[in-house]
Amino acid sequence: MKIFGIPYQRRQIWYLILDLAMMLFAIRLGHGVALGWTAPGTGIVGVVTHSTGASLFLICSSLITLYLADAYNPALDFRKRYEMLRLWWAIGAALPVQLLVYSLFPHGWWGRNIAVLISISLAALLTGTRAVLCGLSPRPAFRQRTLIVGAGQAGHLLARVIRTHEDHGIYDLIGMVDQPKPGNRRRSDYADDELIPPRASPAPVLGIATDLVALVKQHDPELIVVALRGALSLTLTQQLLECKARGVQIEDMPTVYKRLTGKVPVLHVSDDWLIFGPVFSGSSRFGNSLQRLVDIGIGVVGGVASLVFIVPAAILIKLESPGPVFYTQERLGRNERPFQIMKLRTMRNDAEAGGPQWSQGSGDPRVTRVGKWLRRSRIDELPQFINVLRGDMALVGPRPERAHFVNQLKEKIPFYGLRFSVKPGLTGWAQVRYRYGATDEDAVEKLCYELYAIQEMSPMLYALILLKTVQTVLLRPGS
Repeated sequence: MKIFGIPYQRRQIWYLILDLAMMLFAIRLGHGVALGWTAPGTGIVGVVTHSTGASLFLICSSLITLYLADAYNPALDFRKRYEMLRLWWAIGAALPVQLLVYSLFPHGWWGRNIAVLISISLAALLTGTRAVLCGLSPRPAFRQRTLIVGAGQAGHLLARVIRTHEDHGIYDLIGMVDQPKPGNRRRSDYADDELIPPRASPAPVLGIATDLVALVKQHDPELIVVALRGALSLTLTQQLLECKARGVQIEDMPTVYKRLTGKVPVLHVSDDWLIFGPVFSGSSRFGNSLQRLVDIGIGVVGGVASLVFIVPAAILIKLESPGPVFYTQERLGRNERPFQIMKLRTMRNDAEAGGPQWSQGSGDPRVTRVGKWLRRSRIDELPQFINVLRGDMALVGPRPERAHFVNQLKEKIPFYGLRFSVKPGLTGWAQVRYRYGATDEDAVEKLCYELYAIQEMSPMLYALILLKTVQTVLLRPGS
């Protein structure tokens, strides 16, 4: 599921709802302990009404630090000691910021001692509620009984994804429907994969598609997901319409897969699906102008602040190896327009004496010792604020690539050229959701994320990517 283009899972929504409730309760506890439980104005409504700005800032700053600490990851078990410490770290990191802001704007807030009491109460409450939630059965009470039509590669891929999200998802996969034997149909009836993956099927195959109506009557699914590319046969189309008339919801595989994973399955989508899908984010003139204003504002602040890191890094680069401090290279921007990207040099000066090569990450022998540290901390990317201010890049977008590799990947990967419908970014959905990679398979996976962001970009998703970039730098340093 997704809200404003942001994919989420039910457990994350429960975390958010309970966190908001516990923050309000912590405000009540802090005032009650400090001022007495019967003191006037210590109730939740009274405090929030009297100190609205302080309350909102506490809630917003706490939510941000909790997110940066990965406290909304549904896969984490907050009954474990390390995950409990994660919650305490997040609340503790927010407290100094809160005290600083409150001291700058003292009117209408509740005081330093009460702020500390609220933070202690909040940390204890979050520890308890998260532990209780993790101890409860994670399976939602109401999930859609789901049947997949198509047992080829697309169907198996979706079935594995549903199984992966089974503990906190919305689909209850009851089985798959196979394609008829080749002798019973025209090959063009089912244009999806003919080869079924050799691994064990992630769901039982209940029958063949020509018996779909009978299978629906027998197993009573609420949702049918069609995992077949190309034009459907007349027989299957009629059966799907009959199932829809019986009240069964019908969806296609790419839509459900995209909803669950936050990426587009580029190897299993058709031209029609992309043509009639959401408008690409780069096509809105107003949206582009608004994004440009935000890019300039954040670019100026970020560029000035980054000097604190760039200057020492430049000195270390110069001391370790001969060559320039900054490294420029031609990359392709929007509509494949070339531009010169700027980075701090992390490799030897003769790194590409033999021609263009994929970077091999932390194990690349061409990377210097200082360069490894710069890549791990992503400080080498900071000079790209200049590219953002020039308009070559945006803050958020696909990673800019070189023409040499783009030409190769366009021949191998379907729809690869669509990533150039928007400006490349300093960070992006693929960068924060997928590891660093330099193979064709990695390029396919990153394109899946990039096309999702191009289709679903919104102010909320834009802000989430920026937040997740900070989280990635803090918790999962790159190669």
